[in-house]
Amino acid sequence: MEQPAEGHEISHGHHRGTDIHEDPTISCEAQMNTKASKSSRVEQSDSTNRRQLISDSEVQRFFAKMYPRLNEETNGSNSKDSAIQLCTSGKTQDYAALWPFDDSWEAYDDLANERMYFPNSNDDDVELDKSWVGYEDDLFEIERDRKKGIRGTNGFLFDPASNNRMIMRMGQRFKNDVEFKTALEVNAIRDGFKLCIIHNTTTCVSCECSNLHCDWKITAVKEHRSNVFVICDITPMHTCNQHSVKLQGRTKWIAAKFLHIWKQSEHREVDKLRNEIATTYGIKCPIWKLEAVDRMVRFWLRTDHPDGYAQLLQYKQEMEIVNSRNIVIIETKSQQQFTADIFHRMFVFLYDTAFVFKTRCRMLLTVDGWEIDSPYKSVMLVAVCRDGNDAVLPIAFCEVVEENLDSWAFFLKNLNYGLRLERGEGLCIMGDGDNGIDEAVEEFLPSAVYRQCCFSLYTKMVDEFPRVTVHSPFWGACRSTDGNTFTNQMAVIQTISVECYNWLKDTDWHKWALFSMPEWVKSTEITISATEQLRIWLLKQLDFNIAQRYTTITRKVAEIFQRRYLLGWEWVYDKITPAVRQQIIQNTFEGEGWTVDVTSRNAIAVVTRDGLAYEINRELMTCTCRLWQLSGIPCPHACRCIDTWGDKLDTYVHRLMTVDEYRSAYGPGMNMLPEPMQWKLQLHDSISPPKKRSTKSNGTKYLNHHTLTITYAMIY
Repeated sequence: MEQPAEGHEISHGHHRGTDIHEDPTISCEAQMNTKASKSSRVEQSDSTNRRQLISDSEVQRFFAKMYPRLNEETNGSNSKDSAIQLCTSGKTQDYAALWPFDDSWEAYDDLANERMYFPNSNDDDVELDKSWVGYEDDLFEIERDRKKGIRGTNGFLFDPASNNRMIMRMGQRFKNDVEFKTALEVNAIRDGFKLCIIHNTTTCVSCECSNLHCDWKITAVKEHRSNVFVICDITPMHTCNQHSVKLQGRTKWIAAKFLHIWKQSEHREVDKLRNEIATTYGIKCPIWKLEAVDRMVRFWLRTDHPDGYAQLLQYKQEMEIVNSRNIVIIETKSQQQFTADIFHRMFVFLYDTAFVFKTRCRMLLTVDGWEIDSPYKSVMLVAVCRDGNDAVLPIAFCEVVEENLDSWAFFLKNLNYGLRLERGEGLCIMGDGDNGIDEAVEEFLPSAVYRQCCFSLYTKMVDEFPRVTVHSPFWGACRSTDGNTFTNQMAVIQTISVECYNWLKDTDWHKWALFSMPEWVKSTEITISATEQLRIWLLKQLDFNIAQRYTTITRKVAEIFQRRYLLGWEWVYDKITPAVRQQIIQNTFEGEGWTVDVTSRNAIAVVTRDGLAYEINRELMTCTCRLWQLSGIPCPHACRCIDTWGDKLDTYVHRLMTVDEYRSAYGPGMNMLPEPMQWKLQLHDSISPPKKRSTKSNGTKYLNHHTLTITYAMIY
């Protein structure tokens, strides 16, 4: 791997003097924000003629003290408030300390130009472990913030008025942390200084100049509910004597120095760049090096990202080796004879997660489609479920060129075949109702129950009636667990707007009202929030090419099995999972105000309050509010009665929410897919990527369509 040139490498560790280490009573402000303290560190460092390193835990404690002060000085800017809270909450997880010199950071170098880009994926899995039940309306704000954040990204900026000097300024926005780190490295190379990493987590990246005489520092934090990184603190000018800028023969140095040329025009010819280097520095670079520079720059700017379609057949083979019951289906379109097949769509079915879904999870399958931001603008279809701890678990993925009825039919038919269900019998599917998903379920899985996402319905209602404020009664109607409550909430909407009421009445409310959910599903979800959680968890992976994306996802799912299995053994003193325990505590608190009419021997009790009355049956485990039957967890009325009976609440929870079932689900584990460099090389037919959306069609028609490889496996 290519090593950084002298004068712009990034040193590891954090500079400090013995004054910081020996005297913990000194405040962080006095240690870092006064030149006197930094001068003392310079003298001590020079006297010992060596560098000392601060551990990662010390850096985290330091930033926990520094960021509240930073927040006050910047008057709590909205672009970084939430990220700073995450940084100081102690819930973040550090990246590998090898950034950016580990093998995964380098995309190209002079000797290995075909190396696959495979960054570390040590993200927090906490997003999949949260339960959003009861907070589904927050999805409206999340989606709005996400779209707003993506539209406002700046990326690499250059100032033509100052000899194309690279711009790094307050408020500058980057698509993700990878783009920000790349910009830092490019800026260090162009200006000829070294970087020292201070903070490097999933929510905050901070660096400073490694020269102890220089006060230059830069910090960027992650925006809430998006992958965008925003520069929140920067010292504009260096106070050190930077190294003289001279020509380096390295690919990365040349790419960084002339990055502004590609930023101005993506179609820069290599010969013109060669002449410009010769004119500027008087040295002629070989063509092969300039071609490597071109690939590196296009990789940085994500304009020529390796598509990865050629590795799909290798990925399919490795998936079958890891578990012969996995299903990977790749379909291609043949354009002309003696030419490579063009990718059409791909289906990936994970047997281990599907087995957990069929035996240890609620039978609610949430599906959605995401548009992938790539030159080919493909769409990823996903299917997920929730385990006994309300954590999200992906089951199947599908990569298609366009989301339509045919794509959903292909996805659902193969998914049903992998689950071994008869026409979808015993399966409940929830989707947003767009692009033909409801029609595909009705036609190809007639025995399945289809549920409409309430968030999608709410978005359409807001677009149709923007001035009607029915937020509270609408979500109250959606979450109603019995028909009477639903009717009352709809009556409130009718008093506010008759047109809105009639519009909702014309929709098939049996598909979106909670009280019409089948009791055997044991779920109270009314939106596709599970897929939104998965999308947030996979934000970085969605920027990879197709082969890297699915390889990383498969490996991360295997890590989920390991982590959750070990987590299950931490709950040995409890019968039910923590998420269910928290719900039981909340229901018990809400049920304290109800009056119980029951004796210790009776199996039926009645609770009353404010003129309302509900009947609870201990033997059938039912309540007339129907929340107990729908969720499998005792409702507030049942919790009040069970406490009066003197029984344990844990015994009235459905078996799918118990710790024993949770450990049994993840106990078998999931075999880890090897990294691409460990794959066994095999000769396969090549697959070409589909046509880019930006290029105009040349009138070529597909001659025929055929399935390249199909592998089905028996589930049992």
